[in-house]
Amino acid sequence: SNKSSGDSSDQRQQYSILGPTERSGSKRLFLFSKRALSEGAPEPPICTLDPSPDPLTMPTLSDMPTPPPAVPSESKATPLRMALEVYERQFMLDMAKGRTYADGADLRLAACRKCVSEQAVIAYALRAAVSNLADHRAGASRERSEFRSEFMDAESSHYMLFKKFEARLSWSGESVEGERESGTQSTIGPTSGIKSDSLGNIPLHPSLVSAARSAGRVMESLLDAVPLERERAWAGKCQSARERLATSFQELDSAFASALGTSVSWNDEVQGDLNCEEAIKSLFAEVEEVGVRIRNAQAERLAILTSNHTKATMIVSTAIKNELDSERSLAANSAFPDLEVLAKSSSNIIPSMESDDFILAELSKRVADAKTEAMKRMRLRLRKISISQSAIARANSSVTVLRHALMQHKTDMEHLEHVVQLPASYRDFIAEIRRRRAYCVAFVSNAAAMLEQLNRMRADEVKLREKFLRGSGRHLMPAFFEIFAPTLATSPPFFSPQLPDMVELDSLPDVGDEFSRTSLFSFGNTGSGNENAAANSASTLTDCPSMQHAPSSSKNDMEVENASDFPEEPKNNENDDEAPHLIVSADDNSAHSDVM
Repeated sequence: SNKSSGDSSDQRQQYSILGPTERSGSKRLFLFSKRALSEGAPEPPICTLDPSPDPLTMPTLSDMPTPPPAVPSESKATPLRMALEVYERQFMLDMAKGRTYADGADLRLAACRKCVSEQAVIAYALRAAVSNLADHRAGASRERSEFRSEFMDAESSHYMLFKKFEARLSWSGESVEGERESGTQSTIGPTSGIKSDSLGNIPLHPSLVSAARSAGRVMESLLDAVPLERERAWAGKCQSARERLATSFQELDSAFASALGTSVSWNDEVQGDLNCEEAIKSLFAEVEEVGVRIRNAQAERLAILTSNHTKATMIVSTAIKNELDSERSLAANSAFPDLEVLAKSSSNIIPSMESDDFILAELSKRVADAKTEAMKRMRLRLRKISISQSAIARANSSVTVLRHALMQHKTDMEHLEHVVQLPASYRDFIAEIRRRRAYCVAFVSNAAAMLEQLNRMRADEVKLREKFLRGSGRHLMPAFFEIFAPTLATSPPFFSPQLPDMVELDSLPDVGDEFSRTSLFSFGNTGSGNENAAANSASTLTDCPSMQHAPSSSKNDMEVENASDFPEEPKNNENDDEAPHLIVSADDNSAHSDVM
């Protein structure tokens, strides 16, 4: 029963060792010593199993105790009794040797299993380290690809930027061709030789030229507005930084190539790990097959020796008892043939046990040697993995530094884009000047219209108040003017806002519509040259409901309102002449279409 359960446990253990379920090492936690992986670390110790592979120490005949007398009252030594004791001690010696071999088989098998399981742990630890390195490699490869793509895009963009920059700063298309004929070339980059790319071929508007002359400078083209020396010096610094970045990128790419290695070397190392795992599995299978078989055989042989010793003890005891009985003295001599039969039946057991113990000792020695080699290989592999991970970490750190440098270089290169984008910016500048001038004109026009509308509204209010005061108001008592509505007889206040001065209109150059017909660029719709037309084109930007005329009423509605609210009375011209200046006739109100 115990043997069968032990075999079942052995079989389950054989199937579970180095199984694919733990190939990633995710179910285990491993701690690695940096000191043990250093270059000056000592070699791992040689593995030795207990018991050692040497032959077991066997008991001798002198170690066997003298068997007690069969009859305690008769302890006298006789030749027959002495001969029987020799047989009994020999059987006792064989049983002791068998027990030594059986116990040794159990110890050797347990030591081999433990050693093989330790090798399996080494394999699991190596799996975890390789898996960790694989994650580092995958992350480094992804980082390398992303930065390579980012750097190559920036390099291509900067190359074209340098090319356009030099084309913009060339004086004219002829100067570029002359530069090529003379064999000279700019240090910034190649030029395209297209006349339209040069800022010197784009003239400034005459109003801008006049403004420059007023400031004491001579500017006739866009190139004159560019500080050439400063721009070229800055471009030279950017070019030097670009070359340094390219060199650093090549070094970084080489560092990645060295840290990541090749797929061939990686596959060779992985195949070597798999071969070692297969060797551990094979060794474990041999231990479970050969070791268990020898252990069970040794146990069976020990059982036979123990049974023979028990039988021999019974035969000797019976013979000694027969010797004391005079009637059975002759039967005591018949014990020797039975003992000889037992001795012959177990004569081959001890040599067989010794032979199997030698086989098991050799197996334990190979298991110990395999663990020693596994530890050495593990140390070398872990050191390689540690070096690779350190190299990958350094490369990733270099990527971070180089990415910051690339970002700074992009920021520096943006200044060169000002020169490249200057023609388009100049076109938008002219359009912006025209739009702002149109805005100023529209603003002044709308403000004047608003003031005029407010003045008309006040004039109408004055007439309506005068009509009330000359009509129903003249019948009111003083309390209405002094207590109830003190402002009843006053005129509406004047509205005179302080409008901002349009200084910007005077400071902006008058590019007008002539520029759109003479320039190299097209700025959209062309005007008639009148600023009022420009104001009308920009009026949509400044329209506001409060600036529009108030909703008008028809003349008939005005008359009905006047007729219903204010009964018609006879006019008194004398009173009109004597009325204050604010008092005017309300009859003219019907001529206006605006009401408040």
